[in-house]
Amino acid sequence: MENNFSAENSLRLIAETIERSRRTIAKNSGKPLILWGSLVALTAVIIYILWSLTGSPAWNFFWFAMSAIGAVCMRSMTRNSEKVPDSEISRTLGKIWMWFGIFSTGFFALVWAAWGVRCAVGIEGPLRVDLTLVILLMMGLCGTLSGAVLKFKPITVSSVVATALSALFLMVMPDGSPVRILTFAILGFFALIVPGVILQKQVK
Repeated sequence: MENNFSAENSLRLIAETIERSRRTIAKNSGKPLILWGSLVALTAVIIYILWSLTGSPAWNFFWFAMSAIGAVCMRSMTRNSEKVPDSEISRTLGKIWMWFGIFSTGFFALVWAAWGVRCAVGIEGPLRVDLTLVILLMMGLCGTLSGAVLKFKPITVSSVVATALSALFLMVMPDGSPVRILTFAILGFFALIVPGVILQKQVK
């Protein structure tokens, strides 16, 4: 009987620790969501303007600059916020977005490699790869998974809805049009900024 009571206490303690960790992580996720959502939306608008003015898609390299700026801002932000506990939840969230970064960068590199090979062997015609749609879907999936891990429905719902709207917008727009990049502004606002603001209001 005593062993059962101890086992129940241990399980309850583990459950409470996990839930406390989840609440702490969720509480500290509001500002990062707003930060990254703002950076994604602003970068998408800047790229759209420059692409429209110059006719060159090379401005997409600004995404790498955005990642560097975001990393610096995040480091500064975490210094003044509550320390996020090292738990299975925090590690899972970290791995979700780590693999998003790896797959997105890797896919981008593969597209450029394929373009280089086609030029080298003299294959003519456009390289038909919808890079924007692929990264958009991966980003939406990662946002949905993050919401599920945190058990925070606004993140999950907004990620699903924003991804669907962005994908629809993307498929309606003509191929090669710079306006297609604005899908990331839609996703950044609805999937990141909106749930981030909701989280911040709950914390207050």
